[in-house]
Amino acid sequence: MDGLQGWKKELPLLALNTKQDINQWAIGCDKDIGGFSEASLELTSQGKGKFSGNISLELPANREIVQSGYAAIRSKERDATMWGTPCWDTSLFRYLALRVRGDNRKYFVNIQTDTYFQTDLFQHRLFLRTPGQWETVMVPFRDFVFTSNGMIMPDQVEMFREKIKTIGISLTDRQEGPFSIEIDWIKAMNSDDTEGDNDRTPTPSEID
Repeated sequence: MDGLQGWKKELPLLALNTKQDINQWAIGCDKDIGGFSEASLELTSQGKGKFSGNISLELPANREIVQSGYAAIRSKERDATMWGTPCWDTSLFRYLALRVRGDNRKYFVNIQTDTYFQTDLFQHRLFLRTPGQWETVMVPFRDFVFTSNGMIMPDQVEMFREKIKTIGISLTDRQEGPFSIEIDWIKAMNSDDTEGDNDRTPTPSEID
């Protein structure tokens, strides 16, 4: 039986199709701490977001920095209201879906929920089956791993899917050289026979 709100196939979360969309994202790389990587997020002539740049493993002069070579983007938190910071409730959906076209680099998708520590993230590899071609990657929310400061936490906790604040993509594969991945949209999705973590039977009208 479908939930009280009615079954939904998808919940659009983010699109990267206009300059206004692009402005809703934050960009970072090791250059921010003295490193030599470069990263940008731009709108292509086809109206897609392009996260690209060059990774350098060269260490900055600051001897306290012992590792370098990363780049990342994430959606900015939405403006707070009198009821707090707006979040996405994805509890009625099983997958995080991303429409992307990437290269052969090893990207991660990152989810930040409404937690006390800003360094807490839920992460999963963004597996690309057809590099160089557009594809929709669907990652089960339950498969994300809880991390803090990039380290997998020994005590795993369940993602608070009712309170997702930001979504991002990062590159930390420790490989020097250029990278490029285009993003069209990001959604929370069900398949025809799922409703969140529950299984369902499609109605006759959906099958037709």
